[in-house]
Amino acid sequence: MATSYNVISPEVPQHYPPFSLSRLLTTVFHPKGGERVCILIDLDDPTKVKDFAFLNDPQWSIQRYAHDVFYNGLKNGVSQELNFQGGEFYAYQITGGSNLDMPDAAFAPDGRQLSFEKDIYPHYDLILCISTFSATAPLTAWAKKFGFRGATMHGMNQTILETGLSVDYDTVSA
Repeated sequence: MATSYNVISPEVPQHYPPFSLSRLLTTVFHPKGGERVCILIDLDDPTKVKDFAFLNDPQWSIQRYAHDVFYNGLKNGVSQELNFQGGEFYAYQITGGSNLDMPDAAFAPDGRQLSFEKDIYPHYDLILCISTFSATAPLTAWAKKFGFRGATMHGMNQTILETGLSVDYDTVSA
């Protein structure tokens, strides 16, 4: 007996609800009040996160989405709505490939250098990594050790925001 598949024709426009950071975080993580959240990005020179200097370079469009949509979204009401704490933003040295080990050094917009293992992983409940390359494998390993939950969203762009990240993941799961 042949298996049949329902194929969506590329000519048929797909309709998605407008992107909502609140809906995405709620339906993916089902947050409990008071959880601490942070955002990670990768840069060729992670010290360019100081004073958000990387925003002046159009090369870093993925990282700009991390800042403009996720960081600003958290700061402009989503953290309060979901009762999140934190919302910090950190950069690390770009790995050069998906799922390669990440360096331990992380940099904050105020210029501080931190250690992922000592200063970040143990202190957050949710870690959102919006990067050039996937960090799923290394972050999954660290999550098992430190107990945080996370999402890696490499290659972020407007199409991804308006389609895959716009859906209600409770509905998708059902």
